[in-house]
Amino acid sequence: MVLLFTIFGLISPVFVYKTQHMGKLKEGLYLSDDQYDVVFMGSSHMNGGMDPNVLWKQHGITSFNYATGGQPIDVTYYLLKDVLKKHPHPIVVLDVFYLGMTNQYGERGLVSNAIDNMKFSFNKLDAIWNCTPPEDRISYLFPVLKYHFRWSSLERKDFGFDYSSVYYTKGFVAGTDKYGKPISKWEDTDNRIEIPKKSLEYLNKIIELSKTEDFKLILVNMPCDYSGPNQQSGWVNDCEALFNKVADYAESNQIPFLDLYDLADDIGIDFANDMNNSGHLNLWGAYKVSTFFGNYLAQNYDLTDHRSDSAYAQWNEDYKHSQVATILKK
Repeated sequence: MVLLFTIFGLISPVFVYKTQHMGKLKEGLYLSDDQYDVVFMGSSHMNGGMDPNVLWKQHGITSFNYATGGQPIDVTYYLLKDVLKKHPHPIVVLDVFYLGMTNQYGERGLVSNAIDNMKFSFNKLDAIWNCTPPEDRISYLFPVLKYHFRWSSLERKDFGFDYSSVYYTKGFVAGTDKYGKPISKWEDTDNRIEIPKKSLEYLNKIIELSKTEDFKLILVNMPCDYSGPNQQSGWVNDCEALFNKVADYAESNQIPFLDLYDLADDIGIDFANDMNNSGHLNLWGAYKVSTFFGNYLAQNYDLTDHRSDSAYAQWNEDYKHSQVATILKK
């Protein structure tokens, strides 16, 4: 049995899908020697919403986007603990959208984006135990049990994936579609609803971690049409009321909270042209949000401008290959 599990452990990395999520987490968490002033954590809203290359170009701020699609707050907590092993005392920017999830566990395929790409450790074991249902835990420990069907479709990259090939993105990727529709109009409300129990538990864990590990924490909520999640099973039925509660909770804990949904007009977000779909910014929207947030950081935090430091010369080269550099040339 020990021999069998050893074999499963050795071959599992071959079967895990070689995606942008894998590349950025492996490189950004474990392989790159870069240090980051700011780290972005959360779901696909953050993954396609905050572009570290914009912060670099405009302010010389080093940052990395560790967000992955469908990443619940409990998974974020354990992923952040791995981030802090390599990057002590960064500013941690936490996407709060998934506080609205009422299911006990996130979607299996999406949770895999993060957990499958974490290095084996006691922290990963804790993540598997606390973030996945009991019947799935063995397959998170040995992913080959999830992906064995890929045996006949394995490619050369599965045996030697170049994680550094996506590092120039610094973890960010956004779509280039334009939604073409105005946002569904929701009346402003002063209502509050409670943060779901497990979400609140892990938000508190992250707040406590910020104290014990001595990092600054910022909460953000990205622009999104609430009509979809408000009607989604496993989600709160009033996102605006939830984020009103989050604002109260952040204030009571003396944590900055930027609700970029409410600030969309100040940012200049045109929902029809700056959203990739109803829930996610596109590249142009992300540029506006990243510019707004970079200015916020520059005005409120003492961050070093690294652009003239030769030790960071590669950041200038990476920027030239970024999505944002491409659109600004046009």
